[in-house]
Amino acid sequence: MKRSSSLAIRIASAAVTTLLALSATACSDGGSGAPKARGGGPVWVEGQGATEAAWFMRVQTPTSATEVKGAVQHGLQDTTYLLSFAASTSDAETFIAALRPEEALRANTPRDSKTYTTLRPWSHLGLPEPETQQKVRTASVCPPCIQDERRSTVQSITIFVQDLGEGRARVYLKAF
Repeated sequence: MKRSSSLAIRIASAAVTTLLALSATACSDGGSGAPKARGGGPVWVEGQGATEAAWFMRVQTPTSATEVKGAVQHGLQDTTYLLSFAASTSDAETFIAALRPEEALRANTPRDSKTYTTLRPWSHLGLPEPETQQKVRTASVCPPCIQDERRSTVQSITIFVQDLGEGRARVYLKAF
């Protein structure tokens, strides 16, 4: 009896060791030691940016747009599309009006960037979070709610517009 009990303990120990080893390799990239996202977690899609985000939202950035940036993130339930650009204030306003926001842009009270603890998707693009910036207005669009057939696959677009001064504005769009 003692021998079979000892054997069972060794087998269980080997099984646990094997499971731990498999678990460790599942969360690495196969040797470099860099962590890899677990299945189902949010992951930035490599090689997809402003072009794909603009296509998803069915928008075209103004011709005066500069600093055009975008990214795509596959999440647990939704894919999020980010698009940002700087443009003349009048072009930014025309662009936003074409999105048909449900309400007028309203002033955003900036949050303290040091204590702002929510996800920071814009940092992926090297941009500050619009919620933490001065002179930002915000609104949202629900394309299905306003029966915008152009954007029938888009559930929501969050809009931030930051006044950069000198007749320029930065537009931030986040859609899923």
